[in-house]
Amino acid sequence: MITLSTKQRRNIVHHLIRCGILGAFGLYIVYLARTGTLVLFVEPNLAVPVKLSAIGLFATAIYQFQSAVQEWQGIEAAACDCNHEPPRSLLANLVVYTLFLLPLAIGIIF
Repeated sequence: MITLSTKQRRNIVHHLIRCGILGAFGLYIVYLARTGTLVLFVEPNLAVPVKLSAIGLFATAIYQFQSAVQEWQGIEAAACDCNHEPPRSLLANLVVYTLFLLPLAIGIIF
């Protein structure tokens, strides 16, 4: 049985939340493209780059999921030390994630 520290559990949760948000944005772009409503949100000349950005969002979501799995397995992060620690405050985390979830929720609801 793997015992995880509180810091590892926090990091896993943050990686999974980021994975979900990035994947949801990618799926939303794909949905808009499939329904033909993407041009209501972006300039028609930019529709192709926005569609391609969904691939980047999916790739980044996969990376975040991989980071969560590696953290769960206890594998050390890359030597670049380029990860940013999330804020310790629950309120700060809610504000940051709400800034990303609010536009997504508004787009899905309306």
